[in-house]
Amino acid sequence: MIIRLFFWGQLLIMSTYGQIVTSTKLEQNKPAWYIPDYAKMQFAGNIGFLSFGVGYEIFENGWYSELLFGFVPESVSEVKKIHLITIKNTFPFFTKEVGDFTLSPIYGFTASLETGNNSFLKLPNKYPDGYYITNAVHFTLFIGVSGHKNFVNLKTIKGIDLYFELGTVETYLWYAITSKEVQLKDVFSSAIGVNIYL
Repeated sequence: MIIRLFFWGQLLIMSTYGQIVTSTKLEQNKPAWYIPDYAKMQFAGNIGFLSFGVGYEIFENGWYSELLFGFVPESVSEVKKIHLITIKNTFPFFTKEVGDFTLSPIYGFTASLETGNNSFLKLPNKYPDGYYITNAVHFTLFIGVSGHKNFVNLKTIKGIDLYFELGTVETYLWYAITSKEVQLKDVFSSAIGVNIYL
């Protein structure tokens, strides 16, 4: 129930604040609030071997929120296929114009729900109480850098972001803090991705 409320709350925030505009002229040209601002594809980053979805610019140059579907094939996971549904939130520290590009150091977090046979929200009866914690929901923290380029003369694509991130899952970070066997350097992984503004 808490997970559903979290996901619906994120969608409500996106719908309420995602398309705020101040100009009447802009309001006439702006698509409906539910139309995403961009499409997204990401490789790795603890939300799937490959993930894709849509994103909304909640506040201009301030908050980006995305709904993503990710998967890990059996050839990579060495178990059954892994499927994840993720809400990702990204915040630029600041933006800097460099020629035709806009560069931004970024940070953010995700909340992921694994839907499959590899995870559980409630501890299965075969395990004693307290033996495991639920492993279907995970949170990640990340930092990185993003570069944006606008395409003024193209009708189909308005702009593109390319980004690189370094992040960790909350359980990995916990193990690094509480266990001597796990080193802090071992719990981070990288991701690359692209956002395409249509």
